[in-house]
Amino acid sequence: MKVHLYGNTLNNSYNLTIFLRELGIDAHFFLDNHSPLQQDYPWWEDKDISVSNLPDWIHYFPAKPFFLFPGKTIRNLIKEFGKCDIALVCGYGPIVAMKAKVPFVFYSAGSDLNCLDVKEELISIFRTKSTIKAKILRLIKILTFTPLQKKALQQKANRIMVGMGYQVKSYVNKFGLAHKTTKHRLAWDINKYAIKPNTTLTEKYKSFDIVFFMIARHNFSSVWLDIKGNDKFLEAFATFVSESKKNVKLILINKGSDVHLSKKIIEKHKIEDYIEWVEMMDKDGIRAYESIPNCVVVDQFWHDDIGQRFVADKGNPKMGFGSGAVEALAASKPLITAFTDVEFYDNNTPPILAAFTKNEILARLNEVYNMSPKDRADMGQKGHDFVVRWHDYKNTLPIYINAMKEVLVELNMKAKVQE
Repeated sequence: MKVHLYGNTLNNSYNLTIFLRELGIDAHFFLDNHSPLQQDYPWWEDKDISVSNLPDWIHYFPAKPFFLFPGKTIRNLIKEFGKCDIALVCGYGPIVAMKAKVPFVFYSAGSDLNCLDVKEELISIFRTKSTIKAKILRLIKILTFTPLQKKALQQKANRIMVGMGYQVKSYVNKFGLAHKTTKHRLAWDINKYAIKPNTTLTEKYKSFDIVFFMIARHNFSSVWLDIKGNDKFLEAFATFVSESKKNVKLILINKGSDVHLSKKIIEKHKIEDYIEWVEMMDKDGIRAYESIPNCVVVDQFWHDDIGQRFVADKGNPKMGFGSGAVEALAASKPLITAFTDVEFYDNNTPPILAAFTKNEILARLNEVYNMSPKDRADMGQKGHDFVVRWHDYKNTLPIYINAMKEVLVELNMKAKVQE
């Protein structure tokens, strides 16, 4: 089985290619310059990888894709992408696979499935506060990508795999895709996070009772865009440290369109002394901070008005784990984040500090602060055991492989019937 992969949100396709090849599958990864974010390129994950030092199973086409009228480089990508038995794609991979005329399994990595609702995507432009230029650019993107994505998913996808519960009613069921949809979980190399504490960072922060490390980028101002909920956490944190002086530090990453708004919240509450801003970092940097013995990881909390966007789940939002939560648990750290999606784990509740509202976040901050170091370490170990069971690639990869094999069997049987 020769498998081609495209769509590298947070290096998912890059890592999946490595995992598949480890199991003896002839997998190749196709990369272009679609993303403006370094987190979507292999060198963010592995420093040994660079544009001038790519393994032969990475096929790099240095161009931004415009699929309505693709240029020469993207046409070559599509041509080469078609030379496989089946494709495994996320992002705008369905468009590439459709144009390459190959069967494909799509696994959703976020908003790439939300594109099914073209009307909602268009309306969202006018529901967000942004510049005229930003609105025009987003409109162009929606008009050029979204209809093709919808066609590829509805008419051409052989299997669709969703990774978040909110996608089921709002998109899969709404657009009649349940018959070819199944669930998936992020496949992760858990062992990469079993590292010794970074000595420099450990020494720097050893005087604090807890170092809170927020890994989520700062995007929270609109429920119609990215909904990380950093504002809720910062408001809760301000109350947490003002109730009584706490010997803690909160590390924030200077990343996201709403960094300036986060800084305003910090200034408003006069909690600058508790905050440290660090610049964007690659995965080695993230693993180094998560190795600090007294680290507690903070991820995302979604938007309070999430029910406005995902109406089908209003009152009971299906909030699952993003990649940041998985890597925090892989690093054996206590985790504070929003989570309700137990159905994706056969109704097993992960050992985390779950919170959604500001008051819930505040309660969780106090809870973890009042734990002994041993209790925090025990929670981290339980979290590690949880993600080994549910996210380690050796346990999750069969979901992807079985889906691809099922498609090939079905196509083979269909071909025999037509003979």
